[in-house]
Amino acid sequence: MAVTLKKIAEQLDLSAAAVSMAINGKPGVSEETRDLVLRTAEELGYKPNRMGQSLRLARTGAIGVYFPSTVLEYSLYFAEVTRGITAGLADTDLSPVLLPSALENGDVRDFPSVDGLIIVEPHSDDLGMFELLRGDTPTVTLDPPPPSAERPWGIIESDNAGLVREAFGHLASRGSRLPALLTVETVSDWTAQVERGYLAWCAERGIEPAVIRTSVTHSNEEVRQILERALPSARQPGDAQREREARDGLFVCGDGFALRIAGVLRSMGLSVGEDVHLVSGVDSTIMQYHTPPISSVDMNPYAYGVRAAQMIHRLLKLPERPSPPSYEVIPAPIIARAT
Repeated sequence: MAVTLKKIAEQLDLSAAAVSMAINGKPGVSEETRDLVLRTAEELGYKPNRMGQSLRLARTGAIGVYFPSTVLEYSLYFAEVTRGITAGLADTDLSPVLLPSALENGDVRDFPSVDGLIIVEPHSDDLGMFELLRGDTPTVTLDPPPPSAERPWGIIESDNAGLVREAFGHLASRGSRLPALLTVETVSDWTAQVERGYLAWCAERGIEPAVIRTSVTHSNEEVRQILERALPSARQPGDAQREREARDGLFVCGDGFALRIAGVLRSMGLSVGEDVHLVSGVDSTIMQYHTPPISSVDMNPYAYGVRAAQMIHRLLKLPERPSPPSYEVIPAPIIARAT
């Protein structure tokens, strides 16, 4: 099994950060600790991360692009991000290189050497993302990494506070009294920010919030059972209490998941756009051509990719990591449709 910084840290009862500083020759640890770490690393057969240690030795002309493990579940969104990155690098001497996921083991030592990195949607459970950010390679992240990770050179994110206000304001304008938030994961900063914004929106209006948690791996029957607890059909006779408490609007996080929700709602005897108003957290042409068309947030993944490529190209010209990181916000307006 490959030896990682985490394994060395556990053996010596040190933090991973201290081990990283010792191996990479950075200040912050004593010479005694540095010698101990280096000796232990050699004894265990540790091989240094080529990406982190070769960045200034030679130009490769490559930009590594690292996606979360959910890339297959949200293939349309991430494909647009990739298309944007490719377009953003087209007029430079740089080319994108797709990197494999190292979600579970964090082993990135055999990744190809690159001049810079773009980490798309860093997830808090992705050990590979943590390892990449520990290195010295200039890195841009699409969405902020978790607080426990090293800071990147640059961050690009959407206007999450604005999109929450617009999305739930849209639901309210369509007559929704008790909108709920439906999430499909809890490891991205985007979902966390949307949830915080939703809770604040409810608090400002004296509304009891409801966060419905499901997963893309759930069957439609499992999703239906989850929804039935939060969205009891108003057509059940003699159940006035449940009718008053029924959620009549949904903001659905995740690319494309709103389509499944619309189908499940129909199977429950609920009309999308009448009994339950719906907003998708990510827009696509599928939302436009659904019957009825589904209101969505224009996350503009293509623009995300272009801006990330432009930012990493600029940052590569700097002599050192900027402090604070370079930061850009992309608008995420609501596209109002029938729902």
